Amino acid sequence: MNRTEKEEYIIGFISLISNKIVQFGDLMLTDITFPQWFLLMMISKMEQQEKNINSIAEFVGSSRQNVKKMLNLLAGKGYVLIEKSSSDKRALNVNLTPKTWQYFSDHDALATNEINKLFSAFSVDEIDHLSTALEKLLNAFETYRMENENND
Repeated sequence: MNRTEKEEYIIGFISLISNKIVQFGDLMLTDITFPQWFLLMMISKMEQQEKNINSIAEFVGSSRQNVKKMLNLLAGKGYVLIEKSSSDKRALNVNLTPKTWQYFSDHDALATNEINKLFSAFSVDEIDHLSTALEKLLNAFETYRMENENND
C-alpha cells in the first residue's frame, strides 16, 4: 500500500473502531447510550464557565442541533437541567444534575474494569504511542477545520 492508500485505510479503520466503541459502551451502560454518557462526561470536563448549548457543541466537536437533541433527551431523564442564561437571554445554559454525578459514581468502577480488559493486550509503550498518534490526528483535524473556516 502506498501512503495515500494507508491514509484512506486509517480513516476507514477509525470509523469502524468508532462504531465498536459505541457498541462497547452501550453494553456497559444502563439507562443512557454511550454517546449520551460521552456528552455528559465532556460537559463535566468543561471549565466552570457558563455551559451553554453552543459552547458544549464546540467543545465536543458536534453540531448545535445534535447536542440540543441529545440534551433534551437527557433533560427528560433528569440528567441535565436546561435554563435560559441570565447574561444572554438567547442562550440556554446546561447544568449536570446530582443524578448525573451519581451515575458517574455508580458506573466508574465497571467502566474502568472493562476498559482495562479491552486494553489488556497492549503494553504501556503501545498505549503511549497510540495516545500520541491519536492526539496528533485530532490536532490535524482541528487544523484542517480552522483552515477551511478561514477559506470561507
